[in-house]
Parts: sequence; structure tokens; C-alpha cells
Amino acid sequence: MSDPVDLLVRGTLVNVNTGRLEDRPVAVDDGEIVALAERPAEREIETGYVAPGLVDAHMHVESSMVSLPRYGAAVVPKGVTSVIHDPHEIANVLGAQGVRDVVADAEHTPLKARFTVPSSVPASHLQDGGATVDAEDVAELLDEDRVVALGEVMNVPGVLAGDEEVHAKIAAARERGLTVDGHAPRVTGDDLQEIARYLDTDHESIALPEAREKVASGLRVYLREGSASKNLVDLLPLVEEVDSRRLSLCTDDRDVVDLVEQGGVDYVVRKCIEEGVDPVEAVQMATLNTAESYGLPFGRVKPGAPADLVLLSDLDSWSVEHVIVDGEVDPTADAGEPPATNVATDTVRFDSVTAADLAIECDAAGPVEVRVVDAVGGLQTARMVASVPVDSETGRLAADLDDDVLPMAVVERHGGDGGIGRGFVHRLGLERGAIGSTVAHDAHNCIVAGASHEAMARVANHLRDVEGGVAAYDPATDAVTALPLPVAGLMSDEPLSDVKAQFEAVEGVARDLGLADETGLMELSFLALEVIPEYRLTNNGLVDVEAFDYVDVVVE
Repeated sequence: MSDPVDLLVRGTLVNVNTGRLEDRPVAVDDGEIVALAERPAEREIETGYVAPGLVDAHMHVESSMVSLPRYGAAVVPKGVTSVIHDPHEIANVLGAQGVRDVVADAEHTPLKARFTVPSSVPASHLQDGGATVDAEDVAELLDEDRVVALGEVMNVPGVLAGDEEVHAKIAAARERGLTVDGHAPRVTGDDLQEIARYLDTDHESIALPEAREKVASGLRVYLREGSASKNLVDLLPLVEEVDSRRLSLCTDDRDVVDLVEQGGVDYVVRKCIEEGVDPVEAVQMATLNTAESYGLPFGRVKPGAPADLVLLSDLDSWSVEHVIVDGEVDPTADAGEPPATNVATDTVRFDSVTAADLAIECDAAGPVEVRVVDAVGGLQTARMVASVPVDSETGRLAADLDDDVLPMAVVERHGGDGGIGRGFVHRLGLERGAIGSTVAHDAHNCIVAGASHEAMARVANHLRDVEGGVAAYDPATDAVTALPLPVAGLMSDEPLSDVKAQFEAVEGVARDLGLADETGLMELSFLALEVIPEYRLTNNGLVDVEAFDYVDVVVE
């Protein structure tokens, strides 16, 4: 008789290889699945369902504002055993070394973090970040052990124009047999046909026709349900229209409150099932499909695969009883405090600002017509023109609180030339005070918006003093409430519960100030993202994304 295996799990197998539910036991030995059959075992577990551990197809840990080990502690118990992490945000602050430091953090979590190398740092020439990751850096990073792809290629104009630097990065990934992730919002027609020659995936579809065309062009399409961009329900009909094996599930950006209360890609699986997707198909899109996108050995239950399993009492509600990673049952259950992150602090460097520094001055008596970033939601913005008053004492363009048009500014915070972009935003809803953040995709400068420039300066200077974070200032109490994020100005190394509580405190003050119900604090962080249409504000000025150039705020 053969020696007993380490573990035998009995339950209904969610067999993503066949797309069916099957009554088959799973035998595990030495961290590996050795058979889908009965074996003598040192330990046996009876459960309702056995599924492969979930894999998030595309995400940025930084958006949850916690370190990678803290993120792992949050999602592994929910059945997420791997993520495809694009450390693009860290790279924009700290460059190639920042990426290496995040990869080193992966040693301190059972979560199987696999990395894509940031391809678009900076995202464009229209904003100043903290670092550049050039083609030589990319080639070196692609050789790191945990790297599985070139990260989302956001410079679509560069791909279309044959930009040598962009294409050198793509070629480096191809030479190594690695996937090239795409980022192609609203790209259709001939432009889509051209980029499909170079890119393999896309997670930026917000409408069904766009996603349908991308699948037809050969791209793997990722259905995204994050904290800021919620596209899943609109795109789910695609599951019935195309071969769903070409689809994957991802979160992209998940804030700390949603992470704790709802989870990671496990939440997306549950939502798929609630919306009527076959549960096995939903699990397939969060396991095998993604594993095949990146050539991963896990994401399936078969002999020879790593024993990454989720044991469920109920499949439809994704009710987790146990999680197994490399054969270890519930690896986070008794885990102690992780070591401090490797990622650098002390990255928020700009001179103290005044109200005048953040304002646009005008000789006119007013009102003055200005171009406005209309924050329509879901990461999207629209072009808007509005009239704003001129402060008679200072000559500065001021807020129009009645029409919810507020001043906004982006301060370069990486120790560069200190450039400040000034503009206006619609739909935030603030009636007094200001909010701000050093999490401002993708260059992560300091972005502030508010009812007055004085309040905005108060927030910006506080964020400078605490080495980055998210903050709100209420002039009624003359107090700034903040979540400090000293790790690259993006993350905290504190326990998840502490970070969540502080974030909720800031958001609570922001709501008291009038922040619109449909607008989360983190929506502010995307208003400087100059690679998604239509208007964005960078530290160099207002950008018309489709023209890929600056435009004047004041309409002549």
C-alpha cells in the first residue's frame, strides 16, 4: 500500500477544465494535487464544494492603500489565492527600484502575487511623475522571477504612431514569450485593428459594443468591477454572446473599505452569479481563463497543479470554509505581523503652498467662462464649459457653489520643478472646505479641490506634512482629518482595520462637506489621469485627452 497523502478533500468539484460540477475527491501531497481520486490520507476534510483558488486578472494593490502583505491577509481567507499585480503606481513614484521592492514584499504573504512590468511610466508627457521606466528598465524587470507580462500599455497613440520606445518594450516581452496587457478605452475601428497586432488583453471597456469588438479582434477582455469603475453588469451579456473562455474577471482598483467589507475578485464572482451567470462559468473566468492568459500553473484543479483550493459550504454565495495554498490549510489563520514593507517613504516633496498659488487670476470683472472637468463617474470625465465668478478683492476665479463648479489644483510633489496645474471640476458637491490626496493616478501628484483656495491650501500643506495620504478640511471645525499614506505617498503599512477606520473618518468629513453620494473620495484620484477621456488636470495644466494636448482653462 502506498504512503498516505497529506490531505484528501471530499466535495463537489468545480471542474473548470470541463465546465461542470463533479463528485470527485482531491488528493494533495507535498503542496501539489496528486489525484482526483480516493487516496489514504493523514487528514481528510469534508466540504460542500471544492474550487480552484481565484486569480484577479488585473489589479493595483496600491489602490487599496495597504502594503501587499496586508492585502494578502485580507483576500486569501476569501478564496483569492493569486493576483496579477501591476505596480504601475509605485513605479510612477519610485521607478524600477520601487517595482523590485514590491516584488520583494511578495515573499511575506501566502498570496501568489504575479507581476506585470509597468510599461507606461510616465503615462504620458503631459504630467510630471517621480520616475521614468524606460525600455532598458523594462527589459531587466521582465527577467524577474515573479513577472508574467508587460503591464497595461496605456500609450495607445504611441503604439499607433510606431513610437520606438513603446515598441521596444513590447518587443522585449515578446522575446521572452510573455503576455502584453492593453489599456484601450474607446479604441475601435482601424485603430483597434492596429493595436490588436501588439496587445493581448484589455480591461477598459465600459460599454458592450466596445467589449464585443475587442473580443472579435482577438483580445482577451477582462470584465472589471472595482471601487471606482463598475462595468461588470453592462458587460455581462458578453458571456452569452462569445466564448467566455476569452473573458476574465478583475478588480483593477479596490479601495480599503470595499476590500474589507466586500473582498477582492471573489466579490466579482459573487456578483456574476447573482446576475445569472452559471457559477462554474463565473469561477472559470476568475481562475483558468486568467491562468491561461499568463501561462500560470495554478487556477485549475488537476494532478500536477499546485494545491490552491477553496472549500465552500455554498457555491452560489461563495461561502468559504477553508482556503488552501500550496497544500497549507488556512495559511493566514495564525500569521503574525508581516515585516515592514520594502517600499520607500519620504516621497512627498513640495514647498508649502498658499491660496494664491492654487488660483487662476483674471483681469475681468466676471463672470468668466472656463473649461471644466465634468466628473461623470466610473473613471470617466466629460468636457464642460461653465461661468465662474471673479473674487473682487483678489481677482481670482472662484467657486460657483450653486452650480457645483469648484476650483481644483494639482501640485507636483516629487521634488521636481514644483509646477501647479489649476482648473475647475463639476459634480463633487462640496459646499465648504476641501479634499485632497497624493494618490492621483498615474503620476500621483498632490490633487486638491474645494469650495475655496484657502481650504485647498490647508489640505495640500497637511498632506505635505504627513508625507502623503488622503485628507479633508472642514472650516467649521478648523480641523484636517487625514489618513496618512507615507509609503510612496500611496500606502500605509499599518493594520488593515486601522487604515479602513481612518479612511472612513476622512470620507465621513468629506460627506459632511457635501461630497456627492455617488462620488467616492477616490474618484478625486482619477481626475488627473490624462490617458482616459475627456478632460483631466495635470500639474502642467488642463488636458484634452482625445487631442492629447493642453487646452486653456479660460475660454477666450
